[in-house]
Amino acid sequence: MSVKRYAGIDLGQRLHQVAVVDETGQTVVRSFRIGRGRRGVEQLIEGCGVDGEDLAVSIEATGNYWNELVGALRRRGCEVYLISPKKGHDLRRFYAMHTKTDITDAEALARMPLIDRGLKPVWVAPPPTATLLRLCRLRWKYRCEIANRKRRLSMYSDLVVPGIGAVMPLRYSQSARLFLRRYLSPPRARRLGPRRLTAVLSKAAWGKFSDEKAEALWQCVENAPDLGWSCEDVLLEADVELDTLEALEGQVQRLDQRIAELYSEVDPEQRLMRLPGLGEYLSAAITAHIGDPRRFDTTKRLVSYAGLDPRVKHTAGQSKPGQVLSKSGSPFLRAWAYMGASNARRLDPHLKSYYDRLRSRGKHYNTALCATAARLLERCHEMLSN
Repeated sequence: MSVKRYAGIDLGQRLHQVAVVDETGQTVVRSFRIGRGRRGVEQLIEGCGVDGEDLAVSIEATGNYWNELVGALRRRGCEVYLISPKKGHDLRRFYAMHTKTDITDAEALARMPLIDRGLKPVWVAPPPTATLLRLCRLRWKYRCEIANRKRRLSMYSDLVVPGIGAVMPLRYSQSARLFLRRYLSPPRARRLGPRRLTAVLSKAAWGKFSDEKAEALWQCVENAPDLGWSCEDVLLEADVELDTLEALEGQVQRLDQRIAELYSEVDPEQRLMRLPGLGEYLSAAITAHIGDPRRFDTTKRLVSYAGLDPRVKHTAGQSKPGQVLSKSGSPFLRAWAYMGASNARRLDPHLKSYYDRLRSRGKHYNTALCATAARLLERCHEMLSN
């Protein structure tokens, strides 16, 4: 049955604003608000005045509130579109340049399917795939937070003991963490003495703490400036940072276990594991993000979905090459493909040849790596499609 009415929903934390237009873009129902949860879906269907099969709903993909609406509306037979916030903002400014209200936002969203004929209904992932994607995203955020914590701790330790980064490059080995917890304060390390300090760190490193490294570390301790800070406060700050860091690492280990279980359920063959450079986490994350590969007509569609396609600038019958990436797609998929390409260019002979060829033509490191990431995504799509 043909769609007769189009609803746009401007999401809110407590209430959602709804606007309804017909096939000509004219408002047919006065804008109204709905609550959240099941009652909100009932209010939406009742307020629009049509059955689910005759309703198309456009929702701006902001926050996570759209999750509670998409599944319920799809089960009622509605067509559901997730609109990019940038698209919704631009169309709202076209209709009402100097007005910004929830009603104008909802009306712009309602008219989006009438204007953007290439818009496709949202794809709803099965529960295991959706859960796998959420956990992979959470793990990625934790890994980024761990990297930030390590960076701050490195700057702090180099401030207290200059040159320690060159002596202990494996800053987060057992011996390095022991030093940061107990002896980062130079006065305390000096009281312990070089011999006892070397013995303690060597025991923590299972005997792999060399005499050369111990001598270089002791020179850094003796050369450390007098900042006038309390020893207890210096060690407390380092201890708190390390506690937080290790707690995050523990959560990542828990997520890795569940991600491995879900990945074996979503893709029992674990096909992307056959591609060099991905590994278990990146294979699981990319598989969950792609979901059903049939929703992408071609491999280029997937590359565009990741935002790894260059922008198009064509005017007066001429195209201008060398455009920057669109970056209009998923930042998670783009980051995972970039990381996978960084590994694959060393392990996969074909991708290595492709990367080296771009570098020999004078392409920047990031440009060549992004192009390699796009090539890697094309391989992922082919592997999952077959």
